[in-house]
Amino acid sequence: MNARSFCTAILLALLSIPPALSQSTPANTLRWAEGAPNATSDMKNDTKIEGLKTDDVHIYVSLADLKETEYNRVWVQLSNHSKAPIDFDPQSAILINEKDKTVRAEAPDKAAHSIQVFGEAKSQELSSAHCTMMGATTCQPTNAQMQVSKQVLAYSGQQAQWVRDNGLSKKTLAPGEEAQGAIVFKKDKKKSNYILKLQVGAQIFEFPLTADNKIPSYDY
Repeated sequence: MNARSFCTAILLALLSIPPALSQSTPANTLRWAEGAPNATSDMKNDTKIEGLKTDDVHIYVSLADLKETEYNRVWVQLSNHSKAPIDFDPQSAILINEKDKTVRAEAPDKAAHSIQVFGEAKSQELSSAHCTMMGATTCQPTNAQMQVSKQVLAYSGQQAQWVRDNGLSKKTLAPGEEAQGAIVFKKDKKKSNYILKLQVGAQIFEFPLTADNKIPSYDY
């Protein structure tokens, strides 16, 4: 085989490779990209909102810290623009960090219970007396300690109730129907960039998001 025939054979072999093998994402996956025709971006209360639009679905997401908890929340607004019902299960959502670690969505009731238990434990710790005198037989928490303890207990209760009230649940959206609410994820130990994956019907939507992953400080 001469050089020209060899090159022709290589070219034909490359052209015969199925197109799917050269794609970096599956055909049913749509990833948000800055400036893309079907992508939107906005800022509200210092939080970035990313959106993707198709003929069938419009979806908007934003990630924010659930303050003084071990969770982040992703707020999702989803609308069905198709002529058929669309299934959506928020518990199938995942975050993938820079090290390819997967963080799975947590059920709202489970997360709310965890937030409340964590707050109760922290409140009890803060209200415990810390004796500073050697040999002291009785100690009482200061008024300041008791005040902070009550604030922590009340705030954790509020955050837990917010998750119960706003957590998204599995549902089927009828044509023209909209759903919005929160999906909660456990925080990583440090600031991280993520890819959020959401499946809506047969379509998978991906959004690049960033979280500071602030640990609870209870700095009142």
